[in-house]
Amino acid sequence: MRLAPTPDEQLFARTARELLAARCTPADVRAGFSRDRWRALAGIGATGLLVPEEYGGLGLGSGPGADDYGPDGYGPGGHGSGRQHLGGRRLDEPPLGAQALVALTEEAGRACLPEPLLEAAVAAELLGGLSEGADLLRGLAEGAVTVAVSLPAQDPAPGPVPTSASVPASVSEPAGQPLVAHAAHADHVLVVTEDGELREAGAGPRTPVVGVDPNRGLARVADGGGRVLAREWGEAAGKAARLGAIGAAADLVGAAAAMLERTVEYAKGRVQFGSPIGERQAVKHRLADVLLAVEFARPVVARAAYAYDHGLPSATRDAAMAKVFANEAAGKAARGCLQVHGAIGYTDEYDLSLWLRRVWALSAAWGDSTRHRAAVAADLFAPGGPSRSCPPR
Repeated sequence: MRLAPTPDEQLFARTARELLAARCTPADVRAGFSRDRWRALAGIGATGLLVPEEYGGLGLGSGPGADDYGPDGYGPGGHGSGRQHLGGRRLDEPPLGAQALVALTEEAGRACLPEPLLEAAVAAELLGGLSEGADLLRGLAEGAVTVAVSLPAQDPAPGPVPTSASVPASVSEPAGQPLVAHAAHADHVLVVTEDGELREAGAGPRTPVVGVDPNRGLARVADGGGRVLAREWGEAAGKAARLGAIGAAADLVGAAAAMLERTVEYAKGRVQFGSPIGERQAVKHRLADVLLAVEFARPVVARAAYAYDHGLPSATRDAAMAKVFANEAAGKAARGCLQVHGAIGYTDEYDLSLWLRRVWALSAAWGDSTRHRAAVAADLFAPGGPSRSCPPR
């Protein structure tokens, strides 16, 4: 089991970081969604990461899901299935889309990217190779369109066994008008209904809603019909929700790392009583605790991406654990970094507030810690025992 990123994945992440460093400064983040930046991301393959190659994407999606786990422990077709993909691994391994997505969304969180990069990947995974969604897939790969996603929301207290939709992407109230992230500026909204129907939202009105993070572009999407793309899509929606949770976890890790880096620099330069506050032991300990939380969360997220890509039986539990660890790390980073900065860190004019708002909003999206802890417990204490964590030898 290899969790470390490959040289190609590291190169992809560095390329994204360089692009975002130049085109996603705090001033750019405050300006909000940018079509030019979205097209630039498409230029490095970021928007089409999971889009099939026949539609112009990188073709890293459509790997085996947890429900497709084969009898030999390596997904459908056995250990000899799969194809060539980013990273140069053997042809007998599955496409590692989630692992590449983790590398990418961590950089998005680090830069506080306003564009719906994670939603593009989830949309591509939802659509898969559906011919009905060919226009959307091509548009995503080219950077010509943006897509928001609404997956079914369930009771926040899951039953003894987590369902495929136990990790919601949005909150549905009032009935028939889901609150969808990025719907305020998205060209298309994909909706999976409670009965498992995948459809593109129709021409009904979208009502913008002021949220914790204005860059998430929240809007209520009225049920205006729209074209039906697939039916009985509940299982695919559950798999897409797991991918969303993993991507959001990586985003949170990146945001936490960015806050820590900024706060360390602030503590080095902020002088009180004749010396930098970073020399105070209490400040050092608080920031060290943040660093530990971030570094402990990162391999948990990597493990969840590996389990997703390889179709391990524990994929659902691993995705839930990743979101819990990332939520806790990002929450600790937000509290610690804000305390070191003092009240100025909370003001809209100060850059730290951009990441604070992102963390507070994203920690509740794609399932909060309470929901995911319940999913982990349900798997660990299931009547048949916990799901297997590794493929058999």
